[in-house]
Amino acid sequence: MNVSQRIPNFFFGISQQPDNRKIPGQLNDAVNVFPDYALGMLKRPGGKLVSDLYGATTSGKWFSIIRDPVEKYVAQYDNDKFSVWNLLDGSPRAVDMGANTGVPGTCNLVNLKADLATYNAAVTDTASKLNLLHVAQADYAEVLAGQNATTEALFEIQYDYDKPGEIEQTVKSGILLNKNGVYIVKDNTAIVSATTTIPAGYALGTEFTNEYPIIASQGYQVYQAIKTIAATHNAGELATAQSNMDTAQTNYDNAVIAEAAALIDYQAELDLCAIATPDPNGYLTGATAADIELLTLNDYTFVLNKAKVVAMKPTTTASPENVAFVIINVVSPGHYRIYLDGVERGTYNSSGNGDADLIRDNLVADINGQTFGGKTYTAAAVGPGLWISATAAFEISVIGSGGGTSMSAFQDQIKSVAELPVQCRNGYKVKVVNTLDVNADDMYVKFVTDSGGTYGAGVWEETNGWDLQFELDELTLPHQLIRQTDGSFTYTPVTWITRDVGDDVTNPLPSFVGTTINNIFFYRNRLGFLSTESVILSKAGQFFDFFATTSLTVTDDDPIDLSASSVKPVSMNYVQPTSIGLVLFSDNEQFVLTTDSDILSPRTSKINELSSYECDPAVQAVGLGVSLVFISKTPLYSRLYELTRISTTEPPVMFDQTQIVPELIPSSIDSMVASPGLSLISCGTIGKSTMYQFRFAQQGEERLATTWYKWDLTGTLLDQFFDVSTLYTVVANGSNVSVQSYDLTQASEAGYLTLPTGEKTDVCLDLWNINPYRTYDDVNDTTRIFLPYDEVTDGTFSVVALGSYIGDSLTLSNQSVGAVLYPTVHGTPGAYYADVDGDYRGRDLLIGYIYTMEIDLPKFFATKTDERTTVSDFTSDLIIHRIKVATGLSGPVKYQINITGRPEWSNTIEAVKPYEYDLNGVNLSDSDVHTIPIYQRNENLNLKIIGDTPMPVSLLNLMWEGKYNVGFYQRP
Repeated sequence: MNVSQRIPNFFFGISQQPDNRKIPGQLNDAVNVFPDYALGMLKRPGGKLVSDLYGATTSGKWFSIIRDPVEKYVAQYDNDKFSVWNLLDGSPRAVDMGANTGVPGTCNLVNLKADLATYNAAVTDTASKLNLLHVAQADYAEVLAGQNATTEALFEIQYDYDKPGEIEQTVKSGILLNKNGVYIVKDNTAIVSATTTIPAGYALGTEFTNEYPIIASQGYQVYQAIKTIAATHNAGELATAQSNMDTAQTNYDNAVIAEAAALIDYQAELDLCAIATPDPNGYLTGATAADIELLTLNDYTFVLNKAKVVAMKPTTTASPENVAFVIINVVSPGHYRIYLDGVERGTYNSSGNGDADLIRDNLVADINGQTFGGKTYTAAAVGPGLWISATAAFEISVIGSGGGTSMSAFQDQIKSVAELPVQCRNGYKVKVVNTLDVNADDMYVKFVTDSGGTYGAGVWEETNGWDLQFELDELTLPHQLIRQTDGSFTYTPVTWITRDVGDDVTNPLPSFVGTTINNIFFYRNRLGFLSTESVILSKAGQFFDFFATTSLTVTDDDPIDLSASSVKPVSMNYVQPTSIGLVLFSDNEQFVLTTDSDILSPRTSKINELSSYECDPAVQAVGLGVSLVFISKTPLYSRLYELTRISTTEPPVMFDQTQIVPELIPSSIDSMVASPGLSLISCGTIGKSTMYQFRFAQQGEERLATTWYKWDLTGTLLDQFFDVSTLYTVVANGSNVSVQSYDLTQASEAGYLTLPTGEKTDVCLDLWNINPYRTYDDVNDTTRIFLPYDEVTDGTFSVVALGSYIGDSLTLSNQSVGAVLYPTVHGTPGAYYADVDGDYRGRDLLIGYIYTMEIDLPKFFATKTDERTTVSDFTSDLIIHRIKVATGLSGPVKYQINITGRPEWSNTIEAVKPYEYDLNGVNLSDSDVHTIPIYQRNENLNLKIIGDTPMPVSLLNLMWEGKYNVGFYQRP
């Protein structure tokens, strides 16, 4: 029986299941496509050339700095230095590498900045002069074209289907000759004349009477109208335009020369600042690209070396001084004695008249300046007490009147703060033991006088212990790349807060000291590190402080230092924030740092195990708004897992999004970025040209479609990142490094190509650039177009004439018809060009490299689909007669048919049909249905849909028609 079946869309993407198990809409392969769930399966957007990056290399660590809509940068660390470029125009930025990096003494940063400013200004001036040259060339071309009268063929028929069963034909433009010999001349529906003679400026053209029998039946002959357009400009205007163009050319040439000279000066300063011998103690010395991780917060980009072991500075706090303090608590009759090293050295017999100063002064006189046992002592009166120091360590004990507590003494330790005097020597330091057999409640205090004097009244302030390493070594901790107000950058260590209170027991070192830091992040107004099994967060609001405020108690804003425990070895690699907490990823497990309180503090935070999946340590997880995605690798391939419904009470739900493509993504993947707004994930391998992307359509709780597809870049990938709905790639072609942008939102109101319907679209070219510099050879009538980048090896270069003069609105005009040219590229590095026939000065040209969209369709089977499953009838006999493909806004589409046992053949269907060409139109159609004849058994058929021109392609759906024979077996 004759049957037809429809594939409603192509949104289910690549599937590696057998063809008879694929559901309608799944594909064998999909290259250089982009699923737009409203507009169809599109040819992917072209890569717009944002800029070439001067001085960039094809190695090292690449990263982006997206500060705000205006301040955007792309940066690289290679050859022991940072290089930064403005993302919007590619202009370099000066980078001060600071100390401890190996910058030679020949480097003069002031000169470097001055020469760079001159160079950037010269580049801007060259671009401005080029725009002025384009305008002058456009004026000249327009004046030249208007020197002579021209002719234009006018002919257009309008159809009216309003009357049921009838078709009415009306001449919109052309000439009608009636039986009375009257010529009716029409120009875009307007009647120019209706007389027995043809008016001046018009002539009869080709006759089309036989092609329009309805009009002929009304007694008319139908002709094309040849309209003569008078010259619009004279010779004087041409001479003026020529002079203006020559002047603009000279100005441009001078600007190019000035730019080249400025570049030489700038490069000379760069060479003087090149690091030949890195500082062996430099933070990034010896670091590989895999070792470096970056985190940007406003003007600060923190730089982490994951291979660097964090250390403390060797300097320590001072050792205990050889001092003591004696306090006269009560004045009563009797002896007050001071024993030094067990021997009485000071004594006074008080009469008990209440004069504490007398007791104090006599004891000071007995000790001050004396030498006992080879030690010289100094004593000074301080309030109702005395301060004693010696040239060597000593022991002290005191006995007051009556042998009680009327006098007391301490050296470097005291039982409680209640025993501390209110007057003392400035800077006196003592340990308050509190509980003798417990060290955790010890604290250290030092005396600070109110007046700043040596002795007197004051307060006791908490301080750190003796012989204690208290300074983090900033040369072993993350550094910072800071954007300065003049647009330059400075690379410098961070000033980390010191340990100012407590000791190793009461204020221990952060867990990252003595080991490496695996990850740096920002969470809940805290700077965080991952190190081995620990997660360490700074004080709230104080990103560089990882020590407690006080050793007496834990405050809510104190640092958080927690370790995850498991039966498996744990090494934390990266984090992703969620609404319920911070998800921590280790090699084999996932944990969540959370709190039951509104405040994240050391007292309320905790780490719980979340799930147990293998995670690749080198590819960071990404967030998709309400779910997290991470990579797990086998020896040959990578799997992409998605965790959703993350909760503190229930296990998360995991989806293996690579179940249907288990051998699609190679294990070499080392770059993954995501756009939650686009529901899109992009994976790639640095140094390779293929990117693997996953997109989905979500409606409430239901995921309507998931699409795997591939992109083949024009060049090799160095970096990728999203900025809102734009995907950026840093791509290398040979030694040439450039930034390309891909606008992933399709809009009909923007673009360079315009259809007669008014719809607009961009061309599909990589490295596309609008209006490059060109020159004209009037002897050979050729235009030389200069490429703003080096030639792409094995690439197909294309030039698209947009159909307007530079400076005009980008609409259809009578100057061009959107020609697509494929000239050969010649030249040498830095000076590549392509020659095209004709004079294209002043014309809007768009250049770039072709990339091919290709969809490989699976074999067709008769299928039955219920709400959740699709069953293919692979035992029946099915002959495919024809295939019909519905397209949206598309240019030419090629259908490549491979039938077993026959030579491969293809059928290219143009967007513009024969005899239906719109004057000055482009080879695009807003919608169409392509019919491809097949007549072949389904098992023998392989069909590919290809878009290999600069024009867009939009595939909506597909229908096949054929003969279906069940072979006398009843299908359930």
